[in-house]
Amino acid sequence: MSDANPFKTPEQEAEFTRKLVLGLLSTLETKGLLSSPELDSILRAARLAAYPVAPARNAGPAGPGTHWVKPGQPPKEMDRTTPIGIPDVRAGGKDGKENPLMIDMELD
Repeated sequence: MSDANPFKTPEQEAEFTRKLVLGLLSTLETKGLLSSPELDSILRAARLAAYPVAPARNAGPAGPGTHWVKPGQPPKEMDRTTPIGIPDVRAGGKDGKENPLMIDMELD
């Protein structure tokens, strides 16, 4: 008596199933029961189901001490132990005696 499962590994069973489905779809397309765009849609949907797209990473630069939360989670308290450096962007410099910034251009 033969074994109920003739496949040795899950990979062999997956390959057999893949070839069987592709053969059936090809036959349906050849007989005119499926159009080429319909066949492409079926294959694309199967590929997306078999290999799901990885979730997108959180976008944008994160400041020091940022903790990302997933939608639906309560916000976390801000970590105030990390020092934050604030740049000096004053136009007159640190002592205020330098000339202010100027843009020199000629309009015609």
